[in-house]
Amino acid sequence: MDYCVPAQVARDVDGESLDVRAPIATTPRLAQRFSRQDLLLAHAVGALEDLDTLTAPDSGLDEDARQALLLRIESRLLLFSTTLSSVSAELDCEATRTGRMATLLQSKESRRQNLLTVSSIVVGALTTTVTAISKNDRANDIIDISGGAASAGLGLAALFWSPSLRFTHPRNLLADVWWQPEHSQSFPPSLWFVLRHKDFSNERRHSILHNVRTRWVDSGYVEDPVGDAPYFGTGGRYTLDELQTRAQMLGELQAAVRLIHQDLQSLLTRIVSATAPTNRRDRGPVEGEG
Repeated sequence: MDYCVPAQVARDVDGESLDVRAPIATTPRLAQRFSRQDLLLAHAVGALEDLDTLTAPDSGLDEDARQALLLRIESRLLLFSTTLSSVSAELDCEATRTGRMATLLQSKESRRQNLLTVSSIVVGALTTTVTAISKNDRANDIIDISGGAASAGLGLAALFWSPSLRFTHPRNLLADVWWQPEHSQSFPPSLWFVLRHKDFSNERRHSILHNVRTRWVDSGYVEDPVGDAPYFGTGGRYTLDELQTRAQMLGELQAAVRLIHQDLQSLLTRIVSATAPTNRRDRGPVEGEG
């Protein structure tokens, strides 16, 4: 049972997929106050139009209307923040679940290797004892050959035997990262937009998804094309190395999702700066001064 599948999957308020190729509706005024990533993130969470209205000098909004608009923007950003936390928590849970299965399989492998090693030693000892007791040279030759072959076979089995187990993950967050469809069934549209847009990556040449996928290939976690690897389906038989690899990939994806909080913080900081009074005179005299 995959206990990491959330009872209620995170979804956006609008629930509509966003096209990373489509231009966003911005203004020169917004472009002066906010970075491109800020505006793209505001677009992703559905707050760009409200942000334009809030920062317009001639909006005609009274203080109550401004506060209501600001609250609506902050609610959208808070929802996106909880989306990041929700997806990150699911990835952490999946990595932990995968790690537990790897530990279980490693324990099973260690017990079997110990058994095979002990058996190899016992066979070798028995062979030596029997040949020492026996006076029949021909029989001793046969026993030596048979015992040596059996001991070697057990030793090789201990060395090369690779156990596996069946591990299922019907809801597989790694799959969409690998295949990169235009519309994701696992990630909320706002987060999927951020992950797919190249302007949210460090160098702004490729998307976060592209960079994560490339690191998986460059690190040797998986080959491209993927072949028979079980990582991106609903499950299959995993060896110990494959379980450990899956846990590593989940951890790297989780780190990429968590780093998006920095873009969110940047946008919030600029909103606070753009909506704060320019100086104390805008707020009237402070009590006790004069």
